[in-house]
Amino acid sequence: MLISNLLLKIVSITKKHLFLDFELELDFSLIGISSPLRDYRLCHFMSKNTGLIFERGKENYIDHKGYLKDKDKDEMDYHIVFEKTKQKKTTKYHYGIYRYCDENFEFEYYLISNRSMEGNILLPELPNFDYFLMVKHYINQEDLSLIMDDIKRINEVLLVKELDPTSLKSKENLIF
Repeated sequence: MLISNLLLKIVSITKKHLFLDFELELDFSLIGISSPLRDYRLCHFMSKNTGLIFERGKENYIDHKGYLKDKDKDEMDYHIVFEKTKQKKTTKYHYGIYRYCDENFEFEYYLISNRSMEGNILLPELPNFDYFLMVKHYINQEDLSLIMDDIKRINEVLLVKELDPTSLKSKENLIF
């Protein structure tokens, strides 16, 4: 009995805890847009004003070699966010998304709805924005300002504002 207690104490002393602390690397610019327009209408007007010709969905069904991708259709058509509830149940939220990318993926633009089909908000700390324009990779401030000015010229757009993604509490919802 004494030996087993001694072994338990030795085991508990040698037990180590490892805590991982990491910072999300956010390599994109973010623009918030308030507009009563439906997403497809906003994309139409943005195409006319900015020259960015958006396509529905997060990615193509066909890969760079011409083969059909072996992925779930929902995964390619929507930005999906999973949320765990207190009852340990996982809920899936579908956010409308449109993309404009060049062939070499040197730049990528994504227009993401702030409200899911299920009624959830993507970035709860910014409920007044209806859409977010995410510009992946580097874009200089002058080009970003030009795009924002072009979007502001759309009559139905109420507000366009550059946002700092690092300051958002729910920034992980923007990672895909």
